[in-house]
Amino acid sequence: MSYQPREIPMSNKILYGSAILFACIIVLSNYLVGFRILDTHITYGALSYPFSFLIMDILSEKFNRKDVMRALRIGLLLTFLPSLFIATTPTIAIASVSAFFISQFLDVVVFYRLKQKYPSFWWLRNGVSAGIAQLVDTFIFFHVAFFFTMPYYDVFMLFISDYGIKLLVNLLDIPVFYLIAIKTYKKFQFFSK
Repeated sequence: MSYQPREIPMSNKILYGSAILFACIIVLSNYLVGFRILDTHITYGALSYPFSFLIMDILSEKFNRKDVMRALRIGLLLTFLPSLFIATTPTIAIASVSAFFISQFLDVVVFYRLKQKYPSFWWLRNGVSAGIAQLVDTFIFFHVAFFFTMPYYDVFMLFISDYGIKLLVNLLDIPVFYLIAIKTYKKFQFFSK
């Protein structure tokens, strides 16, 4: 039997647990984006932030869109105040929350459209939705956070460097997505026969 995605309602435990996990990843990334790896244009936030997209895609694969959007909104609310306090500057916190809000919603919209159009191509929806959303996220973040505080060349290099790392992490996340979101479905199908 080929894989066909299904969507079930999300329990409150998963809803609030994933919202808290989102908030932790975003707050951590807000702090880490203030630190460059060695003397490059790559920040440590580029390594932690892509995990928020992995979590969102796993939730989108398993649960209905309404519940995934609800988890996202709760995660965003939980993120805002801690981000203001932990980010190296308030501008970074505002840039991060703005980018997070727009890109994560975009990720969900693109993911569900690809899921509807190509239900068997799980790798396509995971890779493409996260790749597009992370491009938008990275562009918004670096342009809002640093546009008036450093030369545009540096802002652009931070954007390109971070997006490149995020794409690499996104590719490495595809097998993790498979193991958590797809393989568990196949095991469920095997045992339910």
